[in-house]
Formats: sequence, C-alpha cells, structure tokens
Amino acid sequence: MNKPLKIFAIAVSSILLIIGAGIAYLSLVFDPNQFKSQLVELVKDKKHRTLSIDGNIQLKFFPKLGVSLEKIKLSEFESPTQFAALEQAQVSLALMPLLQKQIVIDKVSLHGLQLRYQRDAAGKSNIDDLLAKEPATDASPENAPKQAMRFDIEGIDIARSQFEIDDQKAQLQGSIKDLNLNTGKISDKNKTPVKFSATISFQQPKADAHIELNTSLRFDLAQKNLDLQDFKTQIAGKLGADTINLQIETAAMNLSPQQGASEQLSITAKSDGAQSLNAKLILNKLAMSDKKLSLGAIELHAEAKQGGASKLIDLKSNLTMDMETQLLQLPQLAIQLALKDPKLAQTDIAIPITGHAAINLKEKSIDTTLAAKFDETQLHTSVQMQNFSTPAIRFKVDIDKLNLDRYIKASAPETASENKEEDLNLAGLKSLNLNGTVNIAALQVKNLHINQVQLPIKASQGEFYITGIAAQLYQGSVAGGMHFDVDGNRFQMQQTLSNIQINPLLLDFMKKDIVEGRGTLSLQINTHGKRVSQFKDNLNGTIRTQLTDGAVKGINLAKSLREFKAKILNRSDQQQAANKNEKTDFSAMSASINFVDGIGNSDDLDMKSPFLRVGGKGQVNLRNNTLDYTARATIVNTAVGQDGADLSQLKDLTIPVKISGPFEQLGYQLQFAQIGSEALKSAFKAKAAPALEEKKKELKEKVNEQLKDKLKGLFTR
Repeated sequence: MNKPLKIFAIAVSSILLIIGAGIAYLSLVFDPNQFKSQLVELVKDKKHRTLSIDGNIQLKFFPKLGVSLEKIKLSEFESPTQFAALEQAQVSLALMPLLQKQIVIDKVSLHGLQLRYQRDAAGKSNIDDLLAKEPATDASPENAPKQAMRFDIEGIDIARSQFEIDDQKAQLQGSIKDLNLNTGKISDKNKTPVKFSATISFQQPKADAHIELNTSLRFDLAQKNLDLQDFKTQIAGKLGADTINLQIETAAMNLSPQQGASEQLSITAKSDGAQSLNAKLILNKLAMSDKKLSLGAIELHAEAKQGGASKLIDLKSNLTMDMETQLLQLPQLAIQLALKDPKLAQTDIAIPITGHAAINLKEKSIDTTLAAKFDETQLHTSVQMQNFSTPAIRFKVDIDKLNLDRYIKASAPETASENKEEDLNLAGLKSLNLNGTVNIAALQVKNLHINQVQLPIKASQGEFYITGIAAQLYQGSVAGGMHFDVDGNRFQMQQTLSNIQINPLLLDFMKKDIVEGRGTLSLQINTHGKRVSQFKDNLNGTIRTQLTDGAVKGINLAKSLREFKAKILNRSDQQQAANKNEKTDFSAMSASINFVDGIGNSDDLDMKSPFLRVGGKGQVNLRNNTLDYTARATIVNTAVGQDGADLSQLKDLTIPVKISGPFEQLGYQLQFAQIGSEALKSAFKAKAAPALEEKKKELKEKVNEQLKDKLKGLFTR
C-alpha cells in the first residue's frame, strides 16, 4: 500500500519538477519584447490606432503568472494625437487556481495613467470605436453549462493618474489630476477597505476641488449584492469665487440589482463667499425593491447669509420613485421659509408652504403645485418645467391680497458719498424661458391701490414681454404692455389709464395734492441705461392726459386776478407759494409732454373754465427734477363761473402764470409785468372809465347839494 503511494508521489514530484524547470527555462530564454512589433501591428489593424511601447515587457510564470509593462502610448482613432499614456502597469495571477478556472489576481497596479476624453455637441466621442462590440466568434453551444469562477484580487493600486475631459454636449471642460485608488483584498464575501482621492480642475463650469473617499465594501457574487459600510466622502474646493465643502456619509448601505436599503444618508454642504451657505440633506429609511425607490422622509435644512440678511428653509416630505419610468414624486411637501433683512420694512417674514411635486427624470420635466398663507396674503401657484439644461417654464400664480409696502422700506435720499450705484448685470436672465400669468385680486405698491391685476408674462432669449396688462384702479381701469430687453437694458411701456380719478392716485403715489378731475392718462415711453438712475435721464416718448370737471390745486386764479384788479395800475409781479387750500376750477383740461433724453417739452396745454381759457408751454427736466412752465390765462366769460362777475373789467386780458422750481417745492408767479402798458390802459379805459364817469356825476351832484345848502345858510342869516 505504501509502495504505490510512494510511486505516485515520486511521479507527481517529477512532473512538477519538469514543469518548474520548463517555466524557469522559458523565463530565461523567452523575451516578450520581440513581439512588440506584432502587438503594434495588431492594434493598428484591429483598432486603427497607433500603439508604442518604449519600455520593457516582462513576463513571470511562477509561482504567479504576471506581466509588467512600461512607457506605453496609444493614439487617437486614425490620428497621431495621443489618446492615452501609461508609465507602468503590472498584473499577476495565481497559476494553480487558474487551472481550476478560478481567477486569483495578486495585484493590479497602474502608475502614471493619462487619458483624454472628447465628445462633440452631437454626442460623438473619441472612445466610440473602443466601445463598439466585436463580432461573436465563440462557437461553443449557447446552452453549455457555465462553471462558477472564483474571483480574488489581493489589491488595486492606481497612482498619479490624470484624465482630460472636453465634453461639449455636457458643457464640461477640465481635468481630474493626481487620481489615486487603493484597496485591500477584493474577494467574494470579504470586507475590503477602499481609499480614493483626486483633484478636480474645471474651466467649464469654473470649479476646483479635492476629493477623498473612504469606505469598506463587501460583495456577494452569487446574490449580486454589495454592502457599503462607514461610507464617507469629502469634497473641498472652489466653485467660481466661492469656497465649498461637501460631505456625504452613511453608516451602512445595501445595494443589489433588485433592491437596496439604507437607514440614513446625509449630505452636508458649506460655502463661503459673498454669501455664506450651510445646508444639510438627510435621506431617512431609503428602500428600493421591484424597481421602486422610496424614502420614509427627506429633510432639508439650509441657511444663507449675506450682510445682515439671512434666508432659512426647512423642507420635509416623503418620496417615491419608479425606476422604470424615472418618475420621482414628493406628495406631501411641507416647507418653512424664514427671511430676515434689516433693509425691509418688516424685517422678519415667515412663509409656510405646502404642496406636491413630480419630477420625471426621463422626460426631464417638473410639475409642482404650491400654496402659501402668510401675513395678509394667500397664494396658490402651479409650475411646469421642461428640459433641465435649458428650462422652459410655464406657471400660474393666484394671489388674493398682496401689500408690498408692508415689506419694502421707503428709501431715504442718498448723499453723494452713499450714491455708489453699480452697473446692472442681467446677463443671467438670458437663459430664462417663461410663459405664465400672475393674478392679484388686491395689490398695494408704492401706496397705489390696484385691484384685479392680470400680468401675462413671457420671456425668451433675454427679452421679457408683459402684454395684455389689465387692472382696475381709482374708479377706472388700466390696460397696456411692457417690454424689456436684457441687451442694453432697454425698456418700453405702453399704458392707458381710462376714466380714473386723478387726485387720489396722485395723493397715494406722489403725496401730491395738485390736480383734481376724472379722465384718461396714456404713456408711450422707452428708456435704457447701464444703471437704474440712468433710466430717467434716457427717457423718451410721450405722456398725454385729458381731464374733465376738475381743478388745479395750489392757486386760485380768480382770487389772484381780483387782487390784480384792485391794484391794476401797479404792474408788479406777484410771487406766491403753492397753497393746498387754493384751487382753480376747470371744466376740461388736456396736455401732452414729449420727452427726449429725460427732458420733456409741452406746448399744447388747453384748460377751459367758465371764465378762463389757459394755454401754455414749458419744460419738465427729469435729469435735475425741475419744472419750468408758463401758463397763459385769458379771462373770457365774466358772467358765470368761479367769481367771474368780479372780473368783468379784465375781460379778454391774458395774464402769464409761471410755475417753476424743484418738484418738491414748486412756486407760482403771476407775471403782471409781462402785460403790455397799452393793454392795461385799454382795459382800464374800456372797463374802468364808465365807472369813473358815474362816480364823477355822483360827486358833482353831491357838491352842488352841499353848495346849495351853504348858500341857503348864508342868505338866511
């Protein structure tokens, strides 16, 4: 019994000795470098790329089968341009398990790998040829039994690698440098530590960051299952001019083709720059089964601060997703929005929001409905968006009552040192594609009270249109449209206010009690500017008004003319400040102002009253906020109207009235000195002489009576 065993042992030892000697002989006499040219030709023939191997090729046969390569380069498809380069690569396999169809890789080592990826706007890339499937050459039966293979890797070592990316379709351009990957033993049902690090430098979008990833993984090949434990990723760098820090963590996650689960996954983000941001996203009770993904709760807490202002948002909802249709739904959105800003009239604003949202990742669309109730406002809105890269947004907003004056603080006049206005930069609005309507039942802004507001808004390629504007205000209505072009910051407006009461409108909007009456106001204006302050300096267009049954407040022309009549021979001008208790009635008034570069001229004033006709001309200067206007008042019918009978002696006389000064302190001057001497004399002669003759006759009779009494007394003594 022992003898056969000895014979068998000697035979096996002899075979192994012969194999070992053969391998040793091959490793000594076989030089793989002599096959470099064949490898180069093979790659050229099969892949139409140029392969160059400037370093040595080394083979090992025992105890592990391995290959080592140095200084390798590969060109682009049918081009001499370099696609990839490698300083050193090494792969080795355990020989004996390979004979049993078990793959046991000792080590995979890649040092100094360089790759260049390019894709044009149409989606064609420089690796399409490498990804193309080769024609099947396997003649073995399809139903042949497949033997399970053991898969073991002692470790992966990738160091000093670099990837250049130029993806025009995804609008990505930059590089991933100093990429390092180290793992422990990777084998079925074995827990493996993994460490990864890389530096990202992108020009589009502008971003620089360093990434570090640490985790432990375990996979089960039979169950096609992957477990991650103590997963932690940290990203630190710059996005544009802002510093960012991002951290992703989970204690455990289980993934498989059919299901997955994690008790909690958290993402923390911090950003420092002109605006600081702190945000934390928590995904609770993540579960995936039967191509359905669900989250028991998603929580977002984010706060942004800039200057003394802050914005705080708290969001909560459950989440479901169909992996086949890629439809993600947030059916129970609850959002708390808190705003703090010392520049607002109401420094603290809390807005609770509820609603639901659906996001279709396959169709790249969003459909959401939201409702909010805060302060005195109730708001309902629906928003639909198509295409994430260039969004097309459709919306409808319904608001019952909105008082913007509650939140907008009245601006105090700026001193010259404070007035450091910056240029408007609205280039970011060019990408907006909007189409929707805002409806507000009651709106207050700048103390104006407006009802039933309808604002149809469209925006595309940097141009904004608000056409079909409609609203009710001050017992009248408004209709018209607006247009704004981001290129040049150009603004146009056509508005018609019909049948409005002008006095309460001016009182609310301008705090000016200067005109009464009902009528129409139309505006056709355009302007532009790099800064907001330049808009009034560059104003062009026309403003027209027609009013009836009203009054000009601040001056009583009838009273002033009566005073003039009392000192008709004293031709001095009469200067007076505007007096809110005085007014000049009119039955109709119309006027227009034509603006050119912020300076408006008017020469068609036509104001009518029972005893007056008023025309005039002058200038409105928006550049320095002043008015210089001369009205010419002519007394016509003195039988009726506002104290007309007292002015019969001034009929047909025209008197200039100069209105001038800054908008905040207008003054009135009746320019009697501008009336010609002959006109005064004629008026005096025509109107005052008969009265003097009557007075003379009365005086003569009185003198005669007195003389008669004196003579009678004389003769009776």
